[in-house]
Amino acid sequence: MPSAKRTSVAGSVSVRPLAEPDLDRADEIFRVAFGTFLGVPEPETFFGTADYVRTRWAADPHAAFAATVEGEVVGSNFAADWGSVGYFGPLTVRPDLWDQGIGRRLMEPVMACFDTWENRHLGLFTFAHSPKHLELYRRYGFWPGPIPHSHLDASLA
Repeated sequence: MPSAKRTSVAGSVSVRPLAEPDLDRADEIFRVAFGTFLGVPEPETFFGTADYVRTRWAADPHAAFAATVEGEVVGSNFAADWGSVGYFGPLTVRPDLWDQGIGRRLMEPVMACFDTWENRHLGLFTFAHSPKHLELYRRYGFWPGPIPHSHLDASLA
C-alpha cells in the first residue's frame, strides 16, 4: 500500500480484550488483511464462509485481543492453550495501518498468556516468504520450521 495512503497512529494504539460486539469488525479486518496481502481482487470476501474470528474468540474469549485507535478496532490476535503447546493467530491489522508496530502490540498479551499457561512449546502459521512476518515473530523467539527447544513455528500459511 503506498505510504501516502497510510495513517500514522504510533502513539495512539491501545490493546484490550476483544469483546463480542467487536467480532464483525475484527472479521472484516481479518478478511481484508489476508486478501490484501495475497493480492486477491475482492479482499473483503476472502475466506468465503470460513469463520476464523468468531470460532477463535468462542474457544477462549479471555485469550482474544483487539488493537484500537480512538476506540475503533484496527486489529486482533488470538491465543490458544493446547496443554504443553501454546498457539496463536490469526494476527491481523487493518492494511492502511501496517508497519506501525500494531502487530508487536498485539503479540504482548499473547506472550503473557503463554507465560501464564506455562506452555513448553509455542507455535503459529505464517507466510514463510515474507521477511516482514518473519521479523515480527523472530522478535519473540520464533523461527521458521521446527527447532528443538521451547519455540516451534510451522512456517506455511
